[in-house]
Amino acid sequence: MKETTVNFFLNVLSVILGIVITFTIQGMIDRAGDKKEVRSALELVRSELSTNLGDISIMTDYLAQERQSADYFRRHEKDLSRCPADSVQYHSGILFAEASITASNDALELLKMSSLFQKVGNNALSMRIIRAYDCCASIVTNLNRHISTRNTRFEEVGRIDVKWLSAQADPALFADVSDIEEAIAAIDAYLKKH
Repeated sequence: MKETTVNFFLNVLSVILGIVITFTIQGMIDRAGDKKEVRSALELVRSELSTNLGDISIMTDYLAQERQSADYFRRHEKDLSRCPADSVQYHSGILFAEASITASNDALELLKMSSLFQKVGNNALSMRIIRAYDCCASIVTNLNRHISTRNTRFEEVGRIDVKWLSAQADPALFADVSDIEEAIAAIDAYLKKH
């Protein structure tokens, strides 16, 4: 009887030990899976923010060129007929170009909807990401508002108001991308550690 009791306890202990080992290994597998999912989601966010940053840069470059083109016409308004035809065409093309910008936030939505934000485990990084997307949206609104105002003024006057355009502030002033750059750098640092 003593032997059966010992065997019983050994069998129970073996089963308990097997269960503990199984759950421990499954936990490790789950954490590794979560880590992969978080990494993948953050890589998507980084890629999307980089694309938004590039698009903003292109648009601010265009608006800076628009100012220069308007200034060209303002400076030559009395002697435009003596200006080289290719210069007039180039600057006209800039001033009459249709332009708009959008910023994507699909990766952010994926991160929020999949509950991966909690699994990142870094509140400062999460806040930087949210701020970066808010920054993108704000810049896009400002840049598109400028284009809309320009187009409205053109429709009302029937010509491009080169004095108004050439007097506009540097587009970089209302397109501060530092929050976006900080978020990208923070994601890079996080990905290097994990």
